[in-house]
Amino acid sequence: MYSFKKHVDRTTRVSVVMLASTLPVGMAFGAAADNGTDPTKLRRQAAISYEHLELGDDMTRGTLKLILETPISRGTSIRLTAPFQQFNVGPNAHDMALGDVSVRLTQLFSLNRKGGIVGQLEVIGDTATREDLGSGTTVMKGGLIFANFLEGGRIFAPAIAHSESIGGGKRVRESVLDLYYVPKLKNPAWYATFDPAVVRNWEARKTYGSLAVTAGRAIGKAGDGLVQAYVKPTVYVGGGRPSNWGIEVGIRAIGF
Repeated sequence: MYSFKKHVDRTTRVSVVMLASTLPVGMAFGAAADNGTDPTKLRRQAAISYEHLELGDDMTRGTLKLILETPISRGTSIRLTAPFQQFNVGPNAHDMALGDVSVRLTQLFSLNRKGGIVGQLEVIGDTATREDLGSGTTVMKGGLIFANFLEGGRIFAPAIAHSESIGGGKRVRESVLDLYYVPKLKNPAWYATFDPAVVRNWEARKTYGSLAVTAGRAIGKAGDGLVQAYVKPTVYVGGGRPSNWGIEVGIRAIGF
C-alpha cells in the first residue's frame, strides 16, 4: 500500500543530501556555530589583543595587535596583522611603535567528515619603524595544517611551518611543529585550545618548546557571528627559548 509519509521522508532525505553536495567547501560539514577554533573554517574576523612577554633579565615586551581577516573566495581567505610594540628598557623604553606588518593567505585544499587540509602562506614585511621592533628583513612563511575531526566534536590539527628570509639584512630560518588540540566543552559559550609546539631556529642552531593554552567565552553577538573575549598564557622551555613566559588577552568578532 502506498504511504505518502514514507514518500515525503524519502524525498526529504534525498533533497538534504543533494543540497549538501552543492554547498561551498567548508559549509557542508561542521554546520555548528563557528567559535573560531576549527582551522578548516574560513571566517571574517576582526580582533584586538595585547600580549605581555617576559624575556628574561628583567626585560619585557608588550605587543598591541590588530587583526582583520576575510574570505575572498569559497576556499581562500586573507588576513592582515599590524603589531605595535614596546620594551620596558632601553633608549625607547615604553615607546610603542609599529612592528613588522604581515599578510597571510589561507587555502582550504580538502574537507570531509573526518578532517581537512589547510595551507597557509604569509609574508612578514620589514615595516618596523625601529630596529628593535622587527626582524630586520622580509620573511616568507609557509605551512600545512592537517585537521582531524574526532568523536564528540573534538579537533586535533597538527601543523608544520617553515619561515625563510627573502630580503637583505638579518638571516631568518625557522621550522615549527605544532600539535593543536581543541576539546569539546559542555557549555557552548566557552571554548579552549591546547597548543604545544617545538621550534627549531636553524640560524642560531637552537631548539625550544612552548605550550599555549587559550580559554575564551562568547560575550555578545556581531551580526550573524559572535563577539568573544579570551586569555592565552604561554610558557617556553629549552635553552634556545626567546622568552620565559607570556600572557595575551583579547577581544574578537568572528563570522559577522
